[in-house]
Amino acid sequence: MNLERIPGIWFLLSGAVYVVGLPLCFAFAPREFAIGFAAGGALVLLNAWVSARRIKKADFPNRGRVTASLLGGFYVRLIMLGICLYAFIAYVHVDPVGLVTGLSVVPAGLLFMLVLIYVANRRPEEV
Repeated sequence: MNLERIPGIWFLLSGAVYVVGLPLCFAFAPREFAIGFAAGGALVLLNAWVSARRIKKADFPNRGRVTASLLGGFYVRLIMLGICLYAFIAYVHVDPVGLVTGLSVVPAGLLFMLVLIYVANRRPEEV
């Protein structure tokens, strides 16, 4: 198994969870919940994409500087994510449960990927 492909597969599966969940939310949930899901999912997928790009561009032979840069960028994105979540709840009036459900698309993609890895690596029982 090529371990370098795992983040791309994880991001793709998380995007698939978002794309499947979005029309379901708009079809079966209240409007505020669906908008919260859309906003939360978009924010977390954007955050994951930016994180992956920063890690790919990192120059790892300079460990101390790179680690500080990656952690600094992570904390800046975390603060910005908190500000965006506050703005969505306070000013756009989205449902907080829908927002949290949207934020969970990346962990759901991870869970789906781990299930697929488990199924792919199972060995058939001998008779």
